[in-house]
Amino acid sequence: MALRSLALASLAAAATAAPDPHAIPERYRSMDSQVRPARGARAGEYPAPRFVTQRLDHFDGSNLKRWQQAYYVNDKAWKRGSSAPVFLCVGGEGPPLDGSAVVDSVHCNVAVEWLEETGALMFALEHRYYGCHNRSACPVPDLGVKGAMRYLSSRQALGDIAAFVRFARHEYGLTEQNKWVTWGGSYPGMLAGWARLKFPHLIHAAVASSAPVRAELEMQGYFDVVGDAYAVVHEDVGGSPACREAIAEGHRRIGKMFGSVAGLEQLAALFGGNAANYADEEQQRSFAGYGVASFPAQSNDPACDTPMCDIGRICKAMTDRSLGDEVDRLAHVRRSQRGGSGARSAADVAPHAGDEEAVPGYGHGWQLWAWQTCTEFGFYQTCATGSRCIFTQGLATLSSEMDFCTRDFGIPAEVVADNIVATSDHYGSDRPSGSRVMWASGEVDPWRANSINEPFGGFPVLDVDGASHHFWTHASLPTDQDSVVAARHIIREQVRAFLAEEGAPDKAAAPMI
Repeated sequence: MALRSLALASLAAAATAAPDPHAIPERYRSMDSQVRPARGARAGEYPAPRFVTQRLDHFDGSNLKRWQQAYYVNDKAWKRGSSAPVFLCVGGEGPPLDGSAVVDSVHCNVAVEWLEETGALMFALEHRYYGCHNRSACPVPDLGVKGAMRYLSSRQALGDIAAFVRFARHEYGLTEQNKWVTWGGSYPGMLAGWARLKFPHLIHAAVASSAPVRAELEMQGYFDVVGDAYAVVHEDVGGSPACREAIAEGHRRIGKMFGSVAGLEQLAALFGGNAANYADEEQQRSFAGYGVASFPAQSNDPACDTPMCDIGRICKAMTDRSLGDEVDRLAHVRRSQRGGSGARSAADVAPHAGDEEAVPGYGHGWQLWAWQTCTEFGFYQTCATGSRCIFTQGLATLSSEMDFCTRDFGIPAEVVADNIVATSDHYGSDRPSGSRVMWASGEVDPWRANSINEPFGGFPVLDVDGASHHFWTHASLPTDQDSVVAARHIIREQVRAFLAEEGAPDKAAAPMI
């Protein structure tokens, strides 16, 4: 373990300038790039950021450098001196945090919508580095210089959480009676759960939604679950086994078409472009290795309203024989999506005050999550031959998915593999020790492949039928699936049970489900 940590530290120190974000595949720029935008208030009406002084390096006592970390507060329901709980929304690599996180949250609205009843005090803590959209809240002055990302890790982020809890206790006059609950979805969900497990003396309980805590080099399960999602019928998902098979058959045929001149010409006629382009392996991978169209599973929303925007609409087309054979139907889905709008800008998802200035080298921050895949988590999504992947198999291979680690960061493949083992050793993978963490996953969310989906050791688990990536953590809407509405209730009841529990940190409340 010590040798792995030293190797990781030396590589981080030697990291080169930030890579060209366009060279990094989009799926490794963020775990959580497609989310429901915040509603209601404009950016100027959200709570303004406040700041806490943090250590640059929580693990080097001789490093005296400090930086200002942004946090947000919603204290409208809280009464100073009460024994009400404290809810902490953990920031991460999703949309950059702002004041909406504590009033109309993407990751923590189960908590936000519970504030009035519980009288809780709510904080949202911006993640180090992912907060570099704001120059005044970034641990380094320039992300484009050598070694700038060496302090970007989940362990440093957890150190920030622990230090913030100690700060807030003093700043807001909190006592041991004010029990802390961490909340988060996706990578923030991982951090929320780990914060409870690593700091049980500070964090009383946690809700970790869509949290893939099992680091893995080759994540074949991601596309396996995507395939399974297109066979889900219930909760208005609208899939079917016939749909799943039609998508898979279409991609199988495309794989064969790559092998002949006639096939290449037919692909160009159906999908556009030059036939010669379809003969290039990299072009084949980009075109068919991850699906010839957008196939939402992680971001599936049955209430969406643009062409071919969800599983149900795609499956209606893919099982419509009047559109031609399976390849013809895939071409129809692709054309329909490209003719529709549905795209959202970053400002639509997470508005920010106009006077914010990003730190140099930040760009859109796409290199940050890519860095963490190389140094901690892996999650390289392959479509292996013989797997349940419904796209053209054998194109998205492990080497093609992780080559940017060496190309852009100078981290060899064998060191990436070793880093992932170190992460699993540190956190316990999907069999950690501890208590009072609720793990929740959506049925059609591909990240469930590496999440905790079976109860063990007193950990309650919630499987949300038909739901996508932590969909229940978004603000409630009338169009939400019944399972999502029920999930919010179940989560609150479980947290209520956690909060009622007293005694030693290692005693688990009885699961409510």
